[in-house]
Amino acid sequence: MSEYLDEDHGRRIDALKRSQDRFERDTDYTLSSLQSKLSDIEESVEQLEDRERSTKRRFESLEADLQEAKETADARSDELEESISSTDAGMERLTRRVGALERHLRQAEGAVVVDLDFDRGGKLRVLGLAVEEGLAAEESLLSEHQRNALHHRISSYQQARQALTGHRAAVRDAAAVLASTEAGDPRRKKAEAAFTTAAKAAQEGQERIRQLARNAQSAEAERAADDAQRARSAAAIEAGQRANTQLRVRLRSRLSEALSGADLLPVWFSTALGPMAPSRRAEEWLETALDVLAYRVTYQVTDPVLALGSTPNGSIAPQRTARFNDLKRDLRDWG
Repeated sequence: MSEYLDEDHGRRIDALKRSQDRFERDTDYTLSSLQSKLSDIEESVEQLEDRERSTKRRFESLEADLQEAKETADARSDELEESISSTDAGMERLTRRVGALERHLRQAEGAVVVDLDFDRGGKLRVLGLAVEEGLAAEESLLSEHQRNALHHRISSYQQARQALTGHRAAVRDAAAVLASTEAGDPRRKKAEAAFTTAAKAAQEGQERIRQLARNAQSAEAERAADDAQRARSAAAIEAGQRANTQLRVRLRSRLSEALSGADLLPVWFSTALGPMAPSRRAEEWLETALDVLAYRVTYQVTDPVLALGSTPNGSIAPQRTARFNDLKRDLRDWG
């Protein structure tokens, strides 16, 4: 019995040793694997640190380049401001010289000044007054936006009437079902709900439609009055548009000849618009010049210095005053 126990004890010890050996081998392998991974991590960290240092150097380089570019831009901005200032000063000197030369030419014997206000037989003024009459007729009409608002008021009333008709029809249909069915009929409950909803909507619609009706009546009256005014003004508006085309064609031809010719421009023209069209916005300049010429021939302005003459009386001539103020604002861009 003792020998058997000893043999069994020996087998257990051997098994434990083998288990310990396997554990040690497994532990060694795991440690080796961990060390290898740790080494890889350390290598990755070093690479990241290298990249960080490289990125930092690039950032510092870019920052230096940006600072240099900013300093260069500031320097060029200063140079540009100096150049602009010098150009402005040069233009001012040139303007003074041109003005002095023009005064000298005006005093010279045989100097000719273009008469841009010349109107033989008052034909240009007739055209200008026709234009003014057409514009006044247009201003007496409602704008497109105002007419659309009137249309909206009328259509709102019409839509409300259609809706009220529908609610009343729904009330009648529901009432017919209620009158023809007995309690417990499945159609009756649905008809009761429809009757209640339609009756409430009809009552609210009836109350709302009273105000809409008043608005629609007044809108229809305004639209009818505007239609009648349009019929009365149609001839004047059409004549004004034709006159405006003819007037501007004649004035444009006269101004083109004056600008391309050798004669001097009137003082009022040079003061308000300069001696010639600018290189930029030339078409705008020309349209403003034509507007001024049309104003002068229409209202017979002959002031030799002031392009628009004296300020008109707003209470006596409101349309002329409005046009005067518009042109005065336009001339601020050119004088």
